[in-house]
Amino acid sequence: MHTYIRILASDLNIFISTGSNTAEYKKALAEEIEAQSLNYNIVEDISRSIEINAIIYSDDSDIADFSIFPIDTVIFSIFAGVEKTLLNKTIRQPLVKLIDLEMTECMAEWCTAHVLRYHLDLDEFIKPAKKEWKAHNTERLLANQIDIGILGLGTLGSATAEKLQKLDFKVTGWSATEKKITGVRSLIGPEGLTRILSTSDYLILLLPLTKKTKTIINSDSLKIVKPGAILINAGRGGLIEDNDLLKALDSGKLSGCTLDVFNEEPLPPEHPFWSHDKVTVTPHISAPTRLRSSIKSILMNIERIKKGLQPLGLVEKKRFY
Repeated sequence: MHTYIRILASDLNIFISTGSNTAEYKKALAEEIEAQSLNYNIVEDISRSIEINAIIYSDDSDIADFSIFPIDTVIFSIFAGVEKTLLNKTIRQPLVKLIDLEMTECMAEWCTAHVLRYHLDLDEFIKPAKKEWKAHNTERLLANQIDIGILGLGTLGSATAEKLQKLDFKVTGWSATEKKITGVRSLIGPEGLTRILSTSDYLILLLPLTKKTKTIINSDSLKIVKPGAILINAGRGGLIEDNDLLKALDSGKLSGCTLDVFNEEPLPPEHPFWSHDKVTVTPHISAPTRLRSSIKSILMNIERIKKGLQPLGLVEKKRFY
């Protein structure tokens, strides 16, 4: 981190390349720099690349070659997922993914809402097939009788686990390393994966997309899944093998799923997910980047670096997150 301290301790030159919303980001950054009385400059001309210390970046940027920037320029992504960014092999600079409190809260709220939607069987009553008075005779389970498994206990997964646990659901998480979250069981490794798949009434996918997690939901893992479980994917589309998921839904192995992310986005109109009666599709809206809060989070991270601290979200490129 010493290179960060040396570079970012002086006047800071920031370049913004966030595709179609670059102008919005420049305006928000300028306003926040003024509000915080920061000695930072927004660089407009990429020909001054050698002077640039920080880049605010998204995957639809028109930058293709990062070799024009100093090796110790810090790249701040405006997204939580960076697997697409890492496909660019010219990126030798430090890369920092977005960790933003408002985005995190958005994700936790979205996942919780869909769990409650299924838990309370709201779809059947809000959009009934027939307009008739139809009440269930069976008593529904309470939250403390429901097992929820979250694959991925990073920033987003941990926040979701905490919110669901506060509602009295029994929450278990699975991740690369053991996490300590009050009231949440943490599992790791192949045995932990088998356990969480086989015991969870709801499976929430919030994993990053890596070589190890790609198509983690497939015909083999679905055989282990608890019969009748519900799947919610707000992580990455590549975590799921689509055809295997459809087969599990058709066979009744899974009783339903809600998908916010897909292998191909936008989801093609002819894709069977649209018409399947057990699938809910949402257009990647679970935790969109929020303009002003993301700018504040990036500036806060720059301040961390200037103080000699590691930025939150520093990407380990070999792990893809």
